[in-house]
Amino acid sequence: MAAATIADLQVMAAVDFDRTSCATLASRVEASILADGQLKRVKAVEMRKHDQLPLAAQEREAHASKAYRDAVANYAKAMAALEDIKAARAHARLTIDIWKALEASHRSIAL
Repeated sequence: MAAATIADLQVMAAVDFDRTSCATLASRVEASILADGQLKRVKAVEMRKHDQLPLAAQEREAHASKAYRDAVANYAKAMAALEDIKAARAHARLTIDIWKALEASHRSIAL
């Protein structure tokens, strides 16, 4: 069985990605927070349109509105983009951790 290896270029790419993706992560966190706030705002606006109805009916009407549906879709896209960058960063860090473990094993064998 061949020894598992991670090329130096893979490690350097992972380190570089982890370093350079901070701005992307920050913007996606911001977008998800804004989308969450917009979702709540749209719901409140839609409920206000039906303020003559009981609270449960106001909420039902808000959830049934196109504006709320669009806000939910926007929120879902923002959250998916956030989770995507989080997963990519986790993969980069895992690559680095595996490389460190393999290097430590190689050093201990060489001694």
